[in-house]
Amino acid sequence: MNNIFQKNISALIQKNPELAARLGGFVPTKLPELVQENGSYNLKYNGLFIHNKQNPLGEAQEIFSMATNEPVAIHVIYGIGLGYLFQIACRNSLGTVILYEPDLNVLWTAFTLVDFSDDILKNNVFLTDNLEDTSSEIYKKSNTLNTPQLLSLPSVRELDKDGFEELVRILQEIVGSYSLDLKFTKEKFYPSLKMLIQNIPSLIKEPPLARFKDIYKGKTAVIVSAGPTLDRNIDTLKKNRDKYILFTVGTAVKTLYQNGLKPDFLCIIETYNSSKQVEGLDLSDVYFITEPYASPELRNFKYKKTFSHISANSPINNFWTEICGENIEEYWTKGTVSYTAINSARILGCSKIVLVGQDLAYVEGQCYSKDSAYKDLSCEYNHETKKWEITAKDFDSFAMAISPSSDIEVGRATARRRLERLNNSLYYVKGIQGDMIPTESVYAAFVKPLSEYAEHFKGIKYINTSLVGAQINGYENMPLEEALKDSPVIENTDFDTTFKYDIDKIVENLDKSANSLNESLKLIEDGKQVLRNLLNNLKRRKTVDEDVLKLLKKVSLTYLNLTNDFSDKNKLYDLISAAGKIDLDYEMKMMRSFDYESVSRIAEKIMEYFNNAETCINEIVLMIKGVLNESINSKS
Repeated sequence: MNNIFQKNISALIQKNPELAARLGGFVPTKLPELVQENGSYNLKYNGLFIHNKQNPLGEAQEIFSMATNEPVAIHVIYGIGLGYLFQIACRNSLGTVILYEPDLNVLWTAFTLVDFSDDILKNNVFLTDNLEDTSSEIYKKSNTLNTPQLLSLPSVRELDKDGFEELVRILQEIVGSYSLDLKFTKEKFYPSLKMLIQNIPSLIKEPPLARFKDIYKGKTAVIVSAGPTLDRNIDTLKKNRDKYILFTVGTAVKTLYQNGLKPDFLCIIETYNSSKQVEGLDLSDVYFITEPYASPELRNFKYKKTFSHISANSPINNFWTEICGENIEEYWTKGTVSYTAINSARILGCSKIVLVGQDLAYVEGQCYSKDSAYKDLSCEYNHETKKWEITAKDFDSFAMAISPSSDIEVGRATARRRLERLNNSLYYVKGIQGDMIPTESVYAAFVKPLSEYAEHFKGIKYINTSLVGAQINGYENMPLEEALKDSPVIENTDFDTTFKYDIDKIVENLDKSANSLNESLKLIEDGKQVLRNLLNNLKRRKTVDEDVLKLLKKVSLTYLNLTNDFSDKNKLYDLISAAGKIDLDYEMKMMRSFDYESVSRIAEKIMEYFNNAETCINEIVLMIKGVLNESINSKS
């Protein structure tokens, strides 16, 4: 082991000890050849030069120059070679550098020839040889306002085409996944919190679903979604209706009703008013499964019974469980209602879970089932633009189907925004037939969580009946008729719904939480006063002097006190301020100097954060008092 290799390994031990151990004990099987071309060193591997033969350093500099370089940037380097691109990124990146080199032969060679120890030890640098660690590191560094940038040499992509395509696919899934999580945090935490508080008078009457664990033990569940292949399976669903428990998502329920199929369970978890999905339907014999934070309008319909699916990985629900004391570890979610339906079937004991209409892709130009709310959408290849495009065959019908407003112009505006978002988020996923098929980013992001769920809960048989949609690993692909052929007839099952929450305890916990939240207003006012002094000094002196910097430090400490210490003590504050914190943290990371303009800007942003937090706190406290006074205390 030469000195260069040992220095690199010693540095790597501090950043990724598992990789250091693998590399330290690695026995090369096929080493790249070190060659000298035009005065520069290069590697030749599998008959190809890894770097540009004329100017390898210039090639690396050009590739990095095309990337966005800012403090929130995530530069993913695919392949190390002799490290020209890796070192350029390490020494110039203002953000994060993640090196992914899956071939240990190449990484071992590079570590014996080039001293990377100083680069490896930098705080913003991470090295890995596997996609799992790459995914994890990207997720840690991600924000709603940044996207990983993949930087690689043309020859590296040529050496391992399949590996590169897999990395691109994984990156798309990662971006889709964290975008879902962060988008929900930024855009929906606060509205969802308000909905949950508004729902409390209903929630105290809704039994948690896990209270009926294994009631359908050994039975078959069919989960119906609104994908195009739902239409192909209607007859089989009707013919075998006595052999399965039928769960449906909201967008597919009208298709079922129009074909004489009544579901056992309806699952809707949207925070927006999606009541149009069920308008005009008799749901009195249907069980409703929903989230505590789902749109209050959904609870206005008459169901056989409503059950709470209190997703454990939703911070909104973590607040609710602190208030009500319910154990929520059974409730898994990933933001898609199909996932919620699958988890509900698992909680209730179903040993076989069959997916129908879960295409997660646009099949033969069709986006959704012909009777769903999105029936007018189609996905076709535009030969002029050379792109796949989603359009509405009947635009006005589509507009009125998705808009909660009866105003056609409002509906059209909603439809235009929806189509724009759909077209801007077109992705491609691996299909069941092995080809790459178009879909939207949200659906692409759902493939991995559904696969991971099947991998985790292994005692269940998972079947996908799409046959033409996205490949979901962990699910057997087979026709619906075959999936149901050995399923026993379902007997009538009654739910004992005598469960009751401890209302007095809920009242006490809500009151404590609201009173604690009020304490943050004093901290916010102190911070605002410091900011006013800071801004006055800036306005008067037109420069950043020592007094201004002291005030900036003082207000920054107040902000950290609120977002760290106080947030830990009061879950409500964390939920209220999450979106503002994401924006302000981004602004702070982007701040590169302490000149007059930069300090003025960040001070205004902190003031905006304080003002918004103050407004939201007052609104939430008022809502809680209303719930306590009008609903909980009456024990209606």
